[in-house]
Amino acid sequence: MPLPVIAERHCEGCTACCEFPPIRTEQLQKPANTLCLQCAEGQGCTVYDVRPDVCRGFYCGYFFLPELGPEWHPIRSGVVIRSEHLDEDAVTFLILELNSFLVSEEFAGMIGAWVEQGVGVEFERVGPSGHLPAKMAMNELLEEAVAARDLRGMQKVFAWALAHIDRSHSWERDETIMHSTLA
Repeated sequence: MPLPVIAERHCEGCTACCEFPPIRTEQLQKPANTLCLQCAEGQGCTVYDVRPDVCRGFYCGYFFLPELGPEWHPIRSGVVIRSEHLDEDAVTFLILELNSFLVSEEFAGMIGAWVEQGVGVEFERVGPSGHLPAKMAMNELLEEAVAARDLRGMQKVFAWALAHIDRSHSWERDETIMHSTLA
């Protein structure tokens, strides 16, 4: 059963979901980490009323989780919580940009709470434009620091994991050719 969207939350000009996911529908073909042809950056979809179902059905976790404060909005945090598995005891944090939010108590506290509850936590990084993202499972890496309530230890794991993905991952090219029949 889908989670209810929190009505008072808005995109506020965020267009991350128009860029990071690959889209492969009959109407729209878009490679990963490439801005959609139908997106006006900072404004959103220019064909909102006829956008594909895959776009209609996507909301980031900010729209579903009432415990997230305004600092979690993707524009401010640089983090998109992928909502596809929120009701299945798994959560993916798509890290769009490396910034101070990633070393905040709010970020560590939320991740630590989920790890402690046994929710599967993954970090995901977008690659170069036109390349598929990379994911890393975080629970096992964080268990010791979470159990010890060691904020600094958690922050070190976050930094190591993100640096490891960025430096060591072999980015796979998304061979999707940009095409749209939407008007």
